[in-house]
Amino acid sequence: EQRLLAASQAVIVTSPPYLDASAALASWRERCHVIPLGLDPSRVADPEPAAVARAEALWGDADFRVLAIGRLTYYKGHDVLIRAAAELELCRTLIVGTGERRQRLEALIQSLGLAGCVRLPGFQPDSDLHALLSSCDVLCLTSLDRAEAFGVVLLEAMRFGKPVIVSDIPGSGTGWVVRQAGHGLLVPPNDPAKLAAALRKLRHDPARRQSLGAAGAAALRERFGIGPVAETVAGLYRFITNQA
Repeated sequence: EQRLLAASQAVIVTSPPYLDASAALASWRERCHVIPLGLDPSRVADPEPAAVARAEALWGDADFRVLAIGRLTYYKGHDVLIRAAAELELCRTLIVGTGERRQRLEALIQSLGLAGCVRLPGFQPDSDLHALLSSCDVLCLTSLDRAEAFGVVLLEAMRFGKPVIVSDIPGSGTGWVVRQAGHGLLVPPNDPAKLAAALRKLRHDPARRQSLGAAGAAALRERFGIGPVAETVAGLYRFITNQA
């Protein structure tokens, strides 16, 4: 890795916090350029009616819909979201994905008496993921450490104009994305009480949910869309070529 970095003319890093925390890049900071990941909105289609119907069946008649998407693995912090859900009423939380922690999470749901409130629907095809994103009230990203380096799902939430609640992980880009886009609330990692408070805040303030979602949609157009990101990358290529 260090030999590769030494031979490079430029290194693209997806966020300033990740750069600041990276021991591998410490000797090469002058070569580093922050360019975030980008999303092409046209590749995230509006959901079809059949997918919408399946999503509505999963949501049921809950007054407040909380969505999380990601592998059921150690650093995603899904147990934190489940414990936060225990403090909410008339809320349904869907945690979409597969992984080695499914049984442990199922056991936690049962032990907290949340079988009717929190569900793990497993793998969902893109069409159904898009339907769930378009119909949720808030997307949660509750990861615990900087193994969650950026959070592309935050861009997908922008695509559907949805607010987010995100763990502000030291050394990760997750909090930085939310600060740049202004489309959500930040909470400390591994703090179910603070997460529950943030969820209650958005639950009882639909106008704020709408304004945060609109801010995310604007940020996708102006900064995090594939167009502006690709142009920034192309500009870096032009700079490097001219320096050769």
